[in-house]
Amino acid sequence: MQKFRIRLNFVFLIIIGALLLILGIYFAKMLQSLYIDVLEERLATEARIIADDVQYAGLMTRTDLLQQRMKRFADDIGARITVLDRQGDVLADTEHDPATLPNHANRPEVRKALETGVGQAVRYSATLHYDMMYVAVPLKQGQDIKGIVRASIKVTRVQETVKKLWMSLGGVLVFTLLLFGFISTRITKSITQPIEEITRVARCITRKEFKNRIRTNAKGEIGQLAQAINFMAVSLEQQMSAIRENEKRLESILNNMFSGMMLISDTRRIAMMNTAAEQLLGYNAKDFLGHIHTEVGKNSGLSQLIDRCLETGEKIREEIHVYYPEEHIIDVNLGAYTNEEGEIKGVIVLLHDITAIRRLEKMRSEFVANVSHELKTPITSIKGFTETLLDGALEDPDISRSFLTIINEESDRLNRLITDILDLSKIEQKKMLLKIEELNFSKLIKETVRIVREEARAKNIAIYLPTEENITLEADRDRLQQIVLNLVSNAITYTPENGEVTITLCEREDKSVEMIVADTGIGIPPEHLPRIFERFYRVDKARSRESGGTGLGLAIVKHLVESHHGTIHVESQEGKGTTFTVILPKYQPPKFLG
Repeated sequence: MQKFRIRLNFVFLIIIGALLLILGIYFAKMLQSLYIDVLEERLATEARIIADDVQYAGLMTRTDLLQQRMKRFADDIGARITVLDRQGDVLADTEHDPATLPNHANRPEVRKALETGVGQAVRYSATLHYDMMYVAVPLKQGQDIKGIVRASIKVTRVQETVKKLWMSLGGVLVFTLLLFGFISTRITKSITQPIEEITRVARCITRKEFKNRIRTNAKGEIGQLAQAINFMAVSLEQQMSAIRENEKRLESILNNMFSGMMLISDTRRIAMMNTAAEQLLGYNAKDFLGHIHTEVGKNSGLSQLIDRCLETGEKIREEIHVYYPEEHIIDVNLGAYTNEEGEIKGVIVLLHDITAIRRLEKMRSEFVANVSHELKTPITSIKGFTETLLDGALEDPDISRSFLTIINEESDRLNRLITDILDLSKIEQKKMLLKIEELNFSKLIKETVRIVREEARAKNIAIYLPTEENITLEADRDRLQQIVLNLVSNAITYTPENGEVTITLCEREDKSVEMIVADTGIGIPPEHLPRIFERFYRVDKARSRESGGTGLGLAIVKHLVESHHGTIHVESQEGKGTTFTVILPKYQPPKFLG
């Protein structure tokens, strides 16, 4: 039993000793690597600072001052400093006379610094006769490399640390041999527990669970490793959070853009599509991500443009027409994006909806044509009758009076047309200032109807006024009267003799006022209703001109209603009459009042 106990204890000691030895070697190597990385980073930082100082002070051509300056730096940072020119000749060295040192162009750290911007090497120094760590950085003037600054330090610090570690391990082994029963258990636990914790957290990190931390009181190398892993976990968590935040920000920007954007990979597959692109093309991005782009752009010609851009790499700008789900005219801009080798890796597609722009251009063109036509008609009449009068008709008083009456009427019509055009232009450009005041809408309607009362009597048309007496609202008196006058005048114009025009007024629950102007006139065909508020649009052009209308009345009414934050819509049955409904807010917004 005693021998067995000894053998068992001996086996335990060998296992524990071997385990401690292996762990000691592992952590010693880890410590050495970590320490070397820290030293390299520190030396690189100090070398860059020295390089900036040399360049700023202009010491490259003043070797005596350079040598003195480098020695002061060496004393401050506790490292050897060497300054080389572009060819590798030593200009200054804090350990030896630069003149006695050979060319350093072939030193590995110098070559690497010229190639990559920073060079490191750990090797035996033939000059100093011990191992050194060298870090070299280029000394630049603008983009040109004028020389090299090299900082070096003894590696003995790491060796001393490792040596102490080995001595500690030896002591632990001896101590373990004496007290293996209790101490072996404690040592095993103290070693395995933090390792298990480190392993657990490391596995969590591989699963992108960055909130886990190593909880241990271990000291020495294991404690440093645990701290390093905890720091890494914190850093990774912050970086991943920043990446997710940037992704959300980018996604938010893309999805809130009015312009559509698509990203097509070099394999012709859809990599990204924002909300605006979905709406313009009529597709759901989730259903088509990863699909060939022809599945969404074939019918509109977009696919051909994408393929052309992928093949040539040129920037392309074209207009395409999309007819589903709605008709759109789209300005397409395509540009290829490349990698560092200049290879085309995909295409960025920007989609701008210019349907409204093209519609406005068409409306502007039609407006110019309509204005020209409307102006030409009275001018032609005036010119024709004037020429007739000049040719001799002045001698006949009856003909002269008739012609002058026509000229006067056409002049009035021309004046009304120009006035309406100017009013409409001011309203559309928001240059017409509204004088908002509280007024009695019922009273204003009655006052306005008096203006057209004679016109209604001439056709024996009955006008029924609203029964409500005290309905008030905030509005511009003159513009509100213009709205009422145009609607009532239109109703009288297009209502035959013995007809009726009814005006009703009421307050709504949503703090708005509703005015309805209904007539028993000829009505408006259904196909004309959507365009009734367009400028110069007439259902019956001949009758409209005979009545002296300019074709701008309803367009002006619509803009005036909207400038008061209201709405207007029309209902009509051909042969039965037309009803215009105007809804205005009872109170204008404070900002609007100000």
